[in-house]
Amino acid sequence: MHMRQKKNKGFTMAELLIVVAIIAVLVAVAIPIFNSKLETSREAYDIATMRQAASLATQFYYDGVVDEASANKAGLKWWKNDGKNQANAAGIYNPSTGTFTPKQSNESGAPAAYGKGTSTDTEKEYTFNGDRKFYNPAADYSNGVVLVSIYPLGDHPHIDVYWKDRTSGEYIGGKNGANDPAYSIRININ
Repeated sequence: MHMRQKKNKGFTMAELLIVVAIIAVLVAVAIPIFNSKLETSREAYDIATMRQAASLATQFYYDGVVDEASANKAGLKWWKNDGKNQANAAGIYNPSTGTFTPKQSNESGAPAAYGKGTSTDTEKEYTFNGDRKFYNPAADYSNGVVLVSIYPLGDHPHIDVYWKDRTSGEYIGGKNGANDPAYSIRININ
């Protein structure tokens, strides 16, 4: 009688290497996509924080924040600056409490940085009312806090909501002028 030999069933080394190579290619393609989606979610958090601050600042404007007493009551600091057109109420938005702190971004006692966006550029363009850029996707917001300035007096009352670096006190994304951040939500009050 003839005995049949049992054939070993399994993968050869070449087959295993091919599977490993395919997995490596898939991972190499997936990591940049995952990082891009992660950065987009960080930016969405930062933008949502700006919108919350803008909503609260608008409410305060309509509640009558127009001088030092009303600014202090709202948790903001009153800045007299260069006359009536530049006088404003300002403060740092604290997203965990939904309130403002009357501090500069680099003063002691100011809230810790809470920005999430990093310098990984998602190449998106964020504009407010279709013309003013309010978030720079190539800037690093991880050391930033949202500041709000309410300009209730003068010819063009408005509200600015913008990010400042917690350590340096500089506008994140740069500035257009002395008191004009390059990236901000600007709400013009009519």
